[in-house]
Amino acid sequence: MELKKYQQEVINDLTQFIEELDSTRHIGQAFTNFWESKGITVQSLDNDFLKPYDNSVKGVPRVTVKVPTAGGKTFIACNALKPIFDSFPLDKPQVVVWFVPSDTILKQTYENLNNPTHPYRQRIDAHFNGNVKVYDKEALLFGQGFNPIEVKEQLSILVLSVQSFVETVRKGLPRAYRENENLAEFATHFRDLKANLDNVDDTALIQVIAYLNPVIVIDESHNFEADLRVDMLNNINPSFIFDLTATPRNKSNIISFVDAIKLKKNNMVKLPVIVYNHQDTTEVLSSAIQMQKTLEAKAKAQEAKGGKYIRPIVLFQAQPKTSDDNVTFDKIKDSLIEIGIPENQIKIKTANKDEIKKIDLMSRDCEVRYIITVNALKEGWDCPFAYVLASLANKSSSVDVEQILGRVLRLPYVTKHQEDLLNYSYVFTSSNNFLNTLDKIILGLNKSGFSAKDYRIKEQQVESKIDTTTGKGSFEDLFGKQQEQPTPTTTANDEDEVEIKVDDVKELTGSERGTSQLEDILKLAGDTNAEFEKKMEELDKEDNLIPTELKEKIKSFPIKEVFKEDAEKEVIPTFHIKTAPSLIEPDNLIPLTKNLLLEGFELDKQDSNIDLTRTASKMASIDLAEGRKDEYVPEYKYVDNHVKEAFAEYLTTLTPEQKINQIAGRITKIIKKIDQIPEPQIIAYVKKIIGNLNSEKIAEITNNESIYANMIKDKIEILKEQYSEKKFDILLDKGTIVCKPLFKFSKKISPKKPIKSITKNLYIQEEDINDFEKQVINEVANLDSVVYWHRNLERGKGFLLNGFINHYPDFIVKMKNGNTILIETKGDYLDGSDSQQKLRLGEKWASKAGNNYRYFMVFKGEKLDGARTVAQLIDILKDMK
Repeated sequence: MELKKYQQEVINDLTQFIEELDSTRHIGQAFTNFWESKGITVQSLDNDFLKPYDNSVKGVPRVTVKVPTAGGKTFIACNALKPIFDSFPLDKPQVVVWFVPSDTILKQTYENLNNPTHPYRQRIDAHFNGNVKVYDKEALLFGQGFNPIEVKEQLSILVLSVQSFVETVRKGLPRAYRENENLAEFATHFRDLKANLDNVDDTALIQVIAYLNPVIVIDESHNFEADLRVDMLNNINPSFIFDLTATPRNKSNIISFVDAIKLKKNNMVKLPVIVYNHQDTTEVLSSAIQMQKTLEAKAKAQEAKGGKYIRPIVLFQAQPKTSDDNVTFDKIKDSLIEIGIPENQIKIKTANKDEIKKIDLMSRDCEVRYIITVNALKEGWDCPFAYVLASLANKSSSVDVEQILGRVLRLPYVTKHQEDLLNYSYVFTSSNNFLNTLDKIILGLNKSGFSAKDYRIKEQQVESKIDTTTGKGSFEDLFGKQQEQPTPTTTANDEDEVEIKVDDVKELTGSERGTSQLEDILKLAGDTNAEFEKKMEELDKEDNLIPTELKEKIKSFPIKEVFKEDAEKEVIPTFHIKTAPSLIEPDNLIPLTKNLLLEGFELDKQDSNIDLTRTASKMASIDLAEGRKDEYVPEYKYVDNHVKEAFAEYLTTLTPEQKINQIAGRITKIIKKIDQIPEPQIIAYVKKIIGNLNSEKIAEITNNESIYANMIKDKIEILKEQYSEKKFDILLDKGTIVCKPLFKFSKKISPKKPIKSITKNLYIQEEDINDFEKQVINEVANLDSVVYWHRNLERGKGFLLNGFINHYPDFIVKMKNGNTILIETKGDYLDGSDSQQKLRLGEKWASKAGNNYRYFMVFKGEKLDGARTVAQLIDILKDMK
């Protein structure tokens, strides 16, 4: 099973945050930098969910991913483990505490992660070379395969419930807090680690977990608001906390949003939700039965044309009359049978009666089409065949659909079905106070990570409380500003009994009125989806770096009307490379990326001369001076000395060749993945560098692996750049690399710090600029020859001059003679490779883009050969009229 595009984007976000963390060594700053790279300043954002970093768990990165129901949270978590552990010191134990919200999900998660054939486990095995073991609480308490030697050699995943560790239950001294001779080895092995909890034995499971400094994965973290307190997390002594939830809390440090539109595009969910309020329970039953038959007929027709097997299921939800609810639900079942539904198609699932416990609802042999429940089908119950949620509550009763609405949202087989009706979900109710019911539906969508934008309603009453003709109260402003949620005005009447008039249901089902009502529902579904699809197409054209949920919170600025027509025609060339023709690219041209230039690069054959004379102690002192200056520094960056001592002692037992192999392997792991370079080549290259060093230098490298690994990595990056540029020049001369129009201006931009004080800016407000940039563009903008200018945005949002490096020039300027000018500004003379490379790339681009394109690098004072001063630039541009 491969990651969906949006799931990969989540992993990319996590990786980017970790890279910022490695760079800044400050959790709060890394979080700020991460969002600024997407054009969002969290300090100034007015919202309830994305705020400056909350540092409740001191010194431990804690981040949240918002993923709606059916978004594949567990699979995302499985893929998140590798980038997290890759950021840790080499000898840190690879231990995960995987917290789940309920016994049902605990059982499912343990079984799936422990099953070698399950996609979750297969992905983890692939990332950790199959050295993986999954434990439940019982295995941990009895030390079954859980010991210091096993833990050192593998990834250990501990699947647990929070309830086992909450402070409030310690009065009864649960087993996790008791002395445990089965775990005594851990206390001896981790001798340098101090006990984390007072008055708890060193051999207790909670204490052992604290020794191991685990990564914590929290599935459905919103369910732990009460139990998962800061003191409880500190007791476990985590190194990294990764939260996944559909509904983040106020203090969540969200690094990635997955919204409904992404799930819909990837065929994960049945959206939109079609909500239809009937006049009474009779109509609800009739519509539910007819809809089930209609959907099943569509499913059979689709399967006959090669589609997959689907048997649509209706969830009938009613409220119990008494605490002993069997009578009420058996009565509903009897009524459905009397209506004509075969008994084997009806099952009851309540707190006291579970008729689906051992049934595979997705099996072709299963006959179940109707399930009667209250709220027993919550998280952990998963059947994509559930299509219709029908409330059988009396008109005066509260409808608690929010508890199970998420159960009908998952799309069967994660694929768009040929029969459109099989791509939506349906909610049928009958309520005098539909606003109250609607509030419950919105709440149910919210609990599942969706919003009031993702459904469509219609009320079948004489005096409708919802304006269904205009769509007010639905998603008319799909993915725009949310409507205010209605306030409940009625409460449930526990004495109400579900009333089913069997004869009335029989009469209505199949009658002209019943048929008309069903057609009304089907038309609503079709019209709704057309609107939904249209909005999806519009959103595809917008800036996708900013999550949909944040777009309305961030100021965006359109192109000025005076420049709109000209700007829409502008298409700026970028570099493309010729490849073998394909169905996707019949012209065999694809945008050039740096990695495509590394084809044929063999690292182990490159120059291995590198200056290793700088003492590690001097380099390390800089690092240590910044360490622990405040509680935002990630604690996991510091490795205990006994770990280094143990490895040094181990090396003494090896031959010189074995010693070099060990050190090269460890340094390669610290260097981690380098694009386009296989790991064996990196190992061979490291061996080439350290193979002839004396024993004293080898010992120094052993004690300072990360420092020397970074030095070697820097050398490799230089070699890559040199190779890429040579390859670029050769392919450019051969005509294999060409310039082809590609970049178009966005309709709107969202600058981090807008400015508006300079004339002829393309957008109503542009991105902020420094003093020298302001001097340059002010003089340029005031030339009669200039039509408009734009401050180019970076990080994937603006024009990328792609080549052997990625270069985002500072300004794009349009001239009256039709020329398009790229300007890069440099305040002072910089004899650095970056400026020289940018200038070389810019000049090559201008020579290939065509006669209407120019590139200039401008310096304030002394300049590089080929660059310009401000005066020289103005003299060139002034005549381009």
